[in-house]
Amino acid sequence: MKLLKIVSIGAVCTFTVTMARAVHIWEDPGQWSSTAFCFNSTAPKYTANELNLEFFGSYTHPENRIEDLFKTNIRHDGTWGGGVGLNYFFLSWLGIGGDVTMNDNGREFVDQALGNLIVRIPILNSGVAPYVFGGGGRVFDPIGEWEGHVGTGIEFRVTPGCGLFVDGRYIWPRDITDRLQLRAGIRIAF
Repeated sequence: MKLLKIVSIGAVCTFTVTMARAVHIWEDPGQWSSTAFCFNSTAPKYTANELNLEFFGSYTHPENRIEDLFKTNIRHDGTWGGGVGLNYFFLSWLGIGGDVTMNDNGREFVDQALGNLIVRIPILNSGVAPYVFGGGGRVFDPIGEWEGHVGTGIEFRVTPGCGLFVDGRYIWPRDITDRLQLRAGIRIAF
């Protein structure tokens, strides 16, 4: 009898693990909160219809030309800051997003607001997903003007609902100096 109970519990656990799928917060808030931050090697880490919120630290450095990009020294002339962003993925690999950055430069509170088209490439279910992104937006500091940008990064999902990311983008404003922005932070998927 005891052996039968153990086998039954094992079968139920095996069936539950093999049937694991991503649950979005709007489908079932209770199940999302109980599975989003728990490690499950079989649950998909990147899904379609995914909304994620990101919090990041940033470093922004003025650049004279793109050719000078690799001469950047983070100990001189740049500003540290942070920001918040919101992304929505229509497919597991294609999404749109927006973010705002606040730098510690003593001037404007919000230095830039940017919109992105994001293409990510999840590597099977490893949790690793390199991505490229580009778009445009508005720079508010030192003067208000429109800009374009392009960048690349990588995200590692520890659980289906929580990941760490690092990325970099090159920003081309119209009249002021170009900028390199490096970001690192956390993403929470809903």
